[in-house]
Amino acid sequence: MDKTNIVLAGFMYSGKSTIGELVARSTGRRLLDTDAMIERETGSKVSDIFAGPGEGVFRELERSAITRAASGEGLVIALGGGALMDEANVEKVSGTGVIYYLDLDANEVVRRAAGSSARPLLDGKSVEGVKRLLDGRRDAYLRAADAVVQTAGREPVDIADEIVRDFNQRKSRDQGDV
Repeated sequence: MDKTNIVLAGFMYSGKSTIGELVARSTGRRLLDTDAMIERETGSKVSDIFAGPGEGVFRELERSAITRAASGEGLVIALGGGALMDEANVEKVSGTGVIYYLDLDANEVVRRAAGSSARPLLDGKSVEGVKRLLDGRRDAYLRAADAVVQTAGREPVDIADEIVRDFNQRKSRDQGDV
């Protein structure tokens, strides 16, 4: 199977990092969270990069982190919420991994984000504002995804189990075709 990585993509607060940890633990794979990679390498929080040098600088750092992550094999890769808006990122991760789009609606995003200031693109946004931002990204998520996984109202462990089952089925199918 050429696609040895499990790639988690989706909007902010869709659960990519949490579910990524569970998938990694379940499969014995290493988790690479691209936002965490950037924070570790720069010594700055993503929100501080957005507030300081700006989104453009963050996207360059993100592109570099994704290039490095996608070059590995047998990994779980959790992407930042805007990563799939860049076609170069899509190309990199789709070549080496199965992309799982963790879907949720704007109301769920707002509920999960309540009281947090960790996501600068959500600061001060109403449900309608979040819905506009999410709707602006949804087509890119759907185009890139190999599978769509609903996350609202579900336990992270159940979502992780679904992803592992699906990935193993795909792997078995691909090996049977050889």
